[in-house]
Amino acid sequence: MKFCDVTIAYNESSGGIRTYIDEKRRHLLERTGHDHLLIVPGAEDAVERRERSTVVYLAGPLLPGQDTYRFFARPDRIRTVLLEHRPDVIELGSYYLSPWAAFAYRQRLRASGRDCLIGCYFHTDVAEAYVAAPLRGIVHGLLDDWSETLASLGEKLAEVLAGGAERYIRSVFANSDIAFAPSPAQAERLRHYGVDRAEIVPLGVDLELFHPGRRSEAVRARHGAGPEATVLVYAGRLSSEKRVLMLIEAFTRLPEDLRARLWITGHGPLLDDMAEPARRIPALRLLPFQRDRADFAGLLASADLYVTAGPHETFALSVIEAQAAGLPVVGVDAGALRDRVPDGLGHLGPVDDADAMAANIVRAAADRQAIGSRARAHVEANFGWDSTFRTLFGCYDKRLAALAPRLPSAGG
Repeated sequence: MKFCDVTIAYNESSGGIRTYIDEKRRHLLERTGHDHLLIVPGAEDAVERRERSTVVYLAGPLLPGQDTYRFFARPDRIRTVLLEHRPDVIELGSYYLSPWAAFAYRQRLRASGRDCLIGCYFHTDVAEAYVAAPLRGIVHGLLDDWSETLASLGEKLAEVLAGGAERYIRSVFANSDIAFAPSPAQAERLRHYGVDRAEIVPLGVDLELFHPGRRSEAVRARHGAGPEATVLVYAGRLSSEKRVLMLIEAFTRLPEDLRARLWITGHGPLLDDMAEPARRIPALRLLPFQRDRADFAGLLASADLYVTAGPHETFALSVIEAQAAGLPVVGVDAGALRDRVPDGLGHLGPVDDADAMAANIVRAAADRQAIGSRARAHVEANFGWDSTFRTLFGCYDKRLAALAPRLPSAGG
């Protein structure tokens, strides 16, 4: 059997979705006899073939305002690749043009007496994170000083446009055979979109790679932190929806006796905007995206607290990686962080409130060893890639059984 992933969120600097796909491929190749196909946009057409694994890059332009993320300009070419490779299960990781190519492929198979399954995973809350929230920010930034009425009308326009995005994404999930969500809260968010049923498939973490034992004083010293320093770390997209500039604002409000250092590692459209505060604030280190997973795991374990201010996370994979490394988490009371940071594992505060975040950092730092130990135990008990893929492929197995004998079992 051949499994296929189609997404735009897979490139050299992408985060959680790429990690999920890489781990899924590894599971398929090491634990089953199945093959894996990945279709992603790239700078040019290219094909990478390995034993039982193929990556097809289709030339596509950069998304507006992005320097690494591309999109599929011609979805018909996706259908051509699918017809050539004939996958039995397709999982959609993004919702723009690619789903309709997959649906057309499935229709073509059914016309010939075959079939396939299409799953759609709710990796990103597009309507809120990329439509409503940015538009609200623009509206209030431009119109609040002019007129409260105009600002109110602008807010309503943002909600109307977000509603259109929700209806579009609902149609994508409605045409899929299985909907997946990473947590009960995100399944509820899908219900708000109009998707009534979603299978809960939490993401996982490599518990051997992300481990407190990787803590290194040499890594701390390399990035300007002595043994007495309190090191905060953020890893992820440097973009407006992640509120990375607010992290810096909160950092500047910490008391001097905390001897705080802030490491920010990642890539994204706000990279240039962050260069100036990085020059101005000696205790702030702007680090490149960590392509080597072992180096990244060592960086996390060598910090003392993980901080994140983005309110639109659907799972927050980097949070459980930090918890596996033994770090308390300070974040915002929104999105998936409500699931990822239960009582006793850190502190959550209001969105876009730098003073509240600074206060929560001080609170977490005072008890960081005990909180970090509980965080590690929590991840050990609840997360792991083996569990993720047992659940995922179990869901596919149930649906594939209805297609027998035309398709084999997914379990391995």
